[in-house]
Amino acid sequence: MKTGIITLAVVFSIHLSSCDIDEIFKKDSGKLGGDPNIELNVVGNDFSASPKVNNSNLNLPASAVITKTEGGVNTVRVIADLRNDTRLAKYNSMIPAQYKDAQGRLNVEAKFMATTEGMLDYTNKDQKPFVVVRYNAKVGDTYELKKSDGKTITRTVTQKSTTDDFDYGFFLIKTITVEQDSRIPGISKFVYKLNHKYGLVNVAMHADDATIIESNIYSRYP
Repeated sequence: MKTGIITLAVVFSIHLSSCDIDEIFKKDSGKLGGDPNIELNVVGNDFSASPKVNNSNLNLPASAVITKTEGGVNTVRVIADLRNDTRLAKYNSMIPAQYKDAQGRLNVEAKFMATTEGMLDYTNKDQKPFVVVRYNAKVGDTYELKKSDGKTITRTVTQKSTTDDFDYGFFLIKTITVEQDSRIPGISKFVYKLNHKYGLVNVAMHADDATIIESNIYSRYP
């Protein structure tokens, strides 16, 4: 199994532990059209990454693999051990025990939907859909999730490439950047970069103390 999916694991688990049971959606938050018959949505598809903390490389054992796909909705099993690097100790302590296995590793199942139109995720306790991006988005577009406590989580499109300008492995690609504000103590925002072919290609978590945990995400397919 490929390794290094640590950043995605942290983001999934902290999202799961922070959302309310009763989620109420507004605006353009929970619907996605397009064709789900794309190479990304293949059972057995696994993901590797290049995780960093403040531009310092991490090399920790982890795995993420699609175990089920139905109508473009993918179930992915994420396993990662955050215990052996002191730089991750604070974030490991934020993960509730129910998201860890008997060995103390992060061990979660998450869902996301990918189509030719865009991507959404289900990283809330209700496992309800929340749009990450639409590939026809314009800078300034927003996707909002209003929680039962009255607070709203907002995802905002802040950048859209017009040329191949993002370094993705051995080549350059176009990306759309989406920033999400945070209601999690100690975390200021999440930043996602997405591509119409490869889906989520980079994710970053920005902490209040200026720590940034980020990684490129590489899918085996396409």
